[in-house]
Amino acid sequence: MKTYTFSSICVLSLGLLAVPGALRAQEHRTMDMPSPMETVRLIQNVGRTMFMAADVNHDGMLSQKEAVDANNTLIGGFFFQADKDGNGVVTEQEAREMQETYLSQNAWMRSIVEALQAQQKNSQNSNRTDPFQSFVALIDSNNDKQVQASEVRELVQTTTQSIFAAADTNRDGKMSPSEINAAVAGGARAAAQFGFQQADTDNNGSLSRAEYDKAILEPAHVAFQVIDLNHDGQISQQEADQTERMVITQVRMFQLPEPANSPTNLIESGKLPEEAAQVPTFATPNGGRNRQQQPAQPAQQPAPRGRQR
Repeated sequence: MKTYTFSSICVLSLGLLAVPGALRAQEHRTMDMPSPMETVRLIQNVGRTMFMAADVNHDGMLSQKEAVDANNTLIGGFFFQADKDGNGVVTEQEAREMQETYLSQNAWMRSIVEALQAQQKNSQNSNRTDPFQSFVALIDSNNDKQVQASEVRELVQTTTQSIFAAADTNRDGKMSPSEINAAVAGGARAAAQFGFQQADTDNNGSLSRAEYDKAILEPAHVAFQVIDLNHDGQISQQEADQTERMVITQVRMFQLPEPANSPTNLIESGKLPEEAAQVPTFATPNGGRNRQQQPAQPAQQPAPRGRQR
């Protein structure tokens, strides 16, 4: 199976963005998309939110247990969504239904998957394998063609521990935000190095013009197939426009506008929550009473004064 590396996917994404823009460059129109720095800030905010959610003791550090628990919560959500009958086992059929549901909800990803499959089908490599089956086989440790919850937990634990061991550079058993950022940079560097090694087919430590062209052209061909919606070997203006709208839509999905009743906006505007948005009223237990009312007791009469006998 042809392996598409991180750098190849980046080239593919750039191709999806560049081709429609090149076709309409003569219009000199600015695309309504966030700037690169806005995208970076958005990614940082998402990462900061995930870190704060995982840091359950709020000490500004992630322990290995916190990292494992956070990943179990994240991956477990997909597992339980795929486990339709709730028996703690995801069959191959359930997993494929989950995959189909995701692709039906994300047409842009379906286009890329279908283009990759077409590229793979046209390849002369006879040792092709189904990427989906390869992923299931990675988790399915007992080879029963099913994925148990215990196997998911085991994969999350071993993977998190491996990453943790490499990223915890000061060996204090915790990961600081700086160590996490450094780990991301290290992962990107490793992906780039792997992409270089994949392109260096003669293993001489350098890329020839032919090797470089092949490494660039193969993802570009996939990008062409994604944009060529009717697969006639031509990219029409309509197809370019549709791809452009698809990319813009996906970028905008990552933009979360700050609501008018967010704490920041309330402080800046000086408004009360009910002035910015309707505040619902929730029923309280016992109709708003904290305890059941006891029947009134008659007032106790004072004892008559006199000598006690």
